[in-house]
Amino acid sequence: MKSLERLSILTAVLLGLLFQSFRTQGQSIDKNKYIGMPVGGIATGQVYLGGDGQLWYWDIFNVSSVDPGKNGGDRFYMNPMTQDNKFENGFGITARIGDEIYTRRLNRQGFSNIEFNGEYPVGKVRFEDRSLPFAVDLVSYSPFIPTDAENSGLPLVVMEYTVRNTGDKKMSVDMYGWLQNMSCQFSAAKDKGQPRNTAVQGDGFVRVFCDNTQRQELPDWGDMSLTLLGKGQASASAHEDRGVGIYKGGKSETATTKPGIKLVGGVSGKTVLEKGDSETFTFVLSWNFPNVHLWDRAHNWKGRKNLRHYYSSKFKNSSESADYLMRNDWLMADTKAWNRTWYDSSLPRWFLDRTFINVSTLATTASVRFDDLTDSPENEGRFYAYEGVYLGPGTCTHVFHYEQALGRVFPDLAKKLRTQIDLGLSFRDSGVIEYRGEFSKMGHHDGRGMAIDGQAGTVMRLYREHLMSTDNSFLVQNWKKIRQSIQIMIDQDKEKTGQADGILEGKQYNTLDRTWYGKVAWTSGMYAAALRAGEAMANDVGDRTFAKQCSSIAEKAYRNIDEELFNGEYYYQKLDPEHLDAPNTNKGCHIDQLLGQYWASQLGLGYILPEENVRKALSSIVKYNFVDNYEAYLDTATIKVRRYYAIDDESGLIMCAFPRGGADLAPGKINNDWERLVVGYFSEMWTGQEHQVAAALIDEGMVAEGLKVERALHERYSPEKRNPYNEVEYGNHYTRAMSGYAPFVSASGYFYHGPEARMSFSPKMNKEDFRSAFIAAEAWGSFAQKKLNGIQTATLELAYGQMNLKELGLDVLLEGKPKKVTLLVNGKKTKVKHSVKQGKIKLSFAKKILKKGDDIRVEIQA
Repeated sequence: MKSLERLSILTAVLLGLLFQSFRTQGQSIDKNKYIGMPVGGIATGQVYLGGDGQLWYWDIFNVSSVDPGKNGGDRFYMNPMTQDNKFENGFGITARIGDEIYTRRLNRQGFSNIEFNGEYPVGKVRFEDRSLPFAVDLVSYSPFIPTDAENSGLPLVVMEYTVRNTGDKKMSVDMYGWLQNMSCQFSAAKDKGQPRNTAVQGDGFVRVFCDNTQRQELPDWGDMSLTLLGKGQASASAHEDRGVGIYKGGKSETATTKPGIKLVGGVSGKTVLEKGDSETFTFVLSWNFPNVHLWDRAHNWKGRKNLRHYYSSKFKNSSESADYLMRNDWLMADTKAWNRTWYDSSLPRWFLDRTFINVSTLATTASVRFDDLTDSPENEGRFYAYEGVYLGPGTCTHVFHYEQALGRVFPDLAKKLRTQIDLGLSFRDSGVIEYRGEFSKMGHHDGRGMAIDGQAGTVMRLYREHLMSTDNSFLVQNWKKIRQSIQIMIDQDKEKTGQADGILEGKQYNTLDRTWYGKVAWTSGMYAAALRAGEAMANDVGDRTFAKQCSSIAEKAYRNIDEELFNGEYYYQKLDPEHLDAPNTNKGCHIDQLLGQYWASQLGLGYILPEENVRKALSSIVKYNFVDNYEAYLDTATIKVRRYYAIDDESGLIMCAFPRGGADLAPGKINNDWERLVVGYFSEMWTGQEHQVAAALIDEGMVAEGLKVERALHERYSPEKRNPYNEVEYGNHYTRAMSGYAPFVSASGYFYHGPEARMSFSPKMNKEDFRSAFIAAEAWGSFAQKKLNGIQTATLELAYGQMNLKELGLDVLLEGKPKKVTLLVNGKKTKVKHSVKQGKIKLSFAKKILKKGDDIRVEIQA
């Protein structure tokens, strides 16, 4: 009986872990202090929603909010940032019941019980207090619509407050919002302009518009607006009720002050609530600070002197962006529709949180879009990314290629990055894709200008972008350069013997920041996967000769990497005896040894290495690289760290373990302090690598192991420890961590070939009752499958956009060969052909143009 009780308790605990999300509530209000969910538009700056509903970390002014430090973000891991309030902004409420008046700020100062529920891109906060006869629910976001980067890049935040009368008497309610004029405040001493606020009474809105009479050449020159939709009052200036810290608007229509002096304006609205009634107040806080070329953390961007933020080419001021939102209220509705679609899933709640969180990196100052002020459409909206906030210039290929978030969620923006940067200013006639864009031309690190892992990864991103297209035009237009970028790797393969054998040798500069030599399993695996991607692209454009060449070398790689570099447990590196001074993993078990297989699986390219050995190697990574207690590991580690991305008893995957020895040779020759720091990488934990391993494990059906890796990472970023929305490596919001979307792709077993109108699913969890979101080239929706009473059903529901489909692939869940297959499109029976092979069923039908609201239903009987 006791054992049964223990089992029940354990089951309850595991279920609790399974569905736990980022929710903080009750009196443990301190758990909110680290939370900072990016809630602005993508590539428009950075603003956090705090765990108590307060907006903070305003980094929209082209004047950096934090010093990133010389060695990067580990200091932010060990000492996470807490909520700051560098200028005055906030929201408050006053409720009146007869002679009783209740006034509160809508943050931790005003309410004793605050519950935060983060569902990026939508943050939800509930404010309650037993002493108050009302409660308030906040929904905060910027329009975020997968496949629509343009409308997901608005420089604004929506704050929707719903007030509920929880008492038993009628009450009147006043809702306030206030905003300090920050135009030129950081540069105030440099000029003589004046902060100026203007109250605006519009048609269906009220607003305070904050600008400056200052010269336009200052970095923080620009304007902000606070708008309340519906009826209300606006005031250019406001006075503070010092008892509760709420700025209440007066009746002023315009107000100015001296440079550097605080000027606050506000808006407010009123309502009357009967018992049980509720009312929603929608505020929009928008901004326009165009001078990105004066950004104090800028690198040597191409055409820097002419650069402005891309959003400033669409809106001349902050009022225009708010007006645009009001005219297009479907943007708010579709954002909420995506939020519902993503979380309407059979996948664990925490898993849905973690695998989408790093998409928010696009809404931080790690990501920028430029308006190049030219007439060339090629430069319109040029995307740029640091490795992490302010650190690591040039949209670095060897870091950024891990990501799946941008390419899957905003495929059109990813295509712009490929054409403008990788095949544009980064491209050499030789086929080299310079790994740091324009920064590479300054002679950074390696004479080749190519990071081998970044080169191969970019080839695979090009294939992904082709898959996430509606037709072949992207591939056809860029095929010549894509072919060159693959050929230069083939040429390197031939350098030593004159023949390509599928294993790279010679110089191999890579993401570990030094040049490696020898036969390296992970870089050659990346090369092998790129060859398979090259074969697929060549076939799609009809280049049969190149397809055959890629296929032939990939087959050699399949045999040779396995024969030469597999030791029975995992894939390793053979050293080059002429370059023993170079760093290496030697006999070590390296976390990225199957990085190429990760990419091949994400793209539906099959196995680049024998399936059995892939599974053995993945098991070895979990066996040898997973650390249960990081502090205990460091006590015995041969290779010491200089940076910490785990502390104390935290768990996760270290980069390289040495169960068969070889750690003594791994550092190579250490010439300086930088190289000493770089060798320490081997004992660090990088979330971008952990995500890819978790995805690879799930792809192979090793779900428990994959969830173990993801869960350990997730718990390192639990809100009581640090900001769940900021996975740190060399810099905050590190872009490598956008590989976090990959485990979701793996969990649903999703494959999509837009130009061929093909889609398939092969769920790895809850196969017999599965549901999850999917994103296509220009559409998104939900997929579900179920097995019940001997019948297998599958449904595809389109919630947004338009999609062509003529082939759908599914797993066969029934015993025996399917005998009857029925296809219904919007409830109408449709002719369908099917074929079954190795437990998969392929359904073929006349091309369907599916639009929002359409659905497909499949019924299979054995």
